[in-house]
Amino acid sequence: MTKPPLSPFLLDPAADPAPEGDGGRAPRAAIDLDAAALFVVATIRGWVGPLLHPGRDHPDCRELFAMAGVGAPGAQAFDALMGIIGSQAIRLIDMRCCDCCGVGEDEEAMLRLLAALQAADRATGLRVLRGWLPEEAVPAALQAAWRFAAAMAEAGLLLPVEGRIIAFPGRRTLH
Repeated sequence: MTKPPLSPFLLDPAADPAPEGDGGRAPRAAIDLDAAALFVVATIRGWVGPLLHPGRDHPDCRELFAMAGVGAPGAQAFDALMGIIGSQAIRLIDMRCCDCCGVGEDEEAMLRLLAALQAADRATGLRVLRGWLPEEAVPAALQAAWRFAAAMAEAGLLLPVEGRIIAFPGRRTLH
């Protein structure tokens, strides 16, 4: 997958986050993730790994998609989403390297984004994306995230939604 030139705000190798996490709160361990969440985190890290540490060996995203049974449309949507985030981020995005055993704050946000979209919760998805991107980039990123979340669901990779979801008519939800 080709990568566009990235924003200086995203993944500056000198700013690789420490594994201890923010504010003394230990991040969730990657080993504690279910299969769907582990797929997302591994795929993110495979995508950003060459940017964080060029020259090292990194997992190939295409192989991860093939192992998970997520087809080419899902891979293309993921690449589009990451390309938008990478080229238009308004702040440093906390995506970890492949060797990190903790889950970064923005990796957790990506999991929330995709879980919300799988549950038809557009509002939560918009909140996550607006924390990363300028307003004009949000619609394209939301569309790519919807397509990626749908491709994951089609492959049986459903992310658990945080909190209780109550379904209302018109595909509206209440947390």
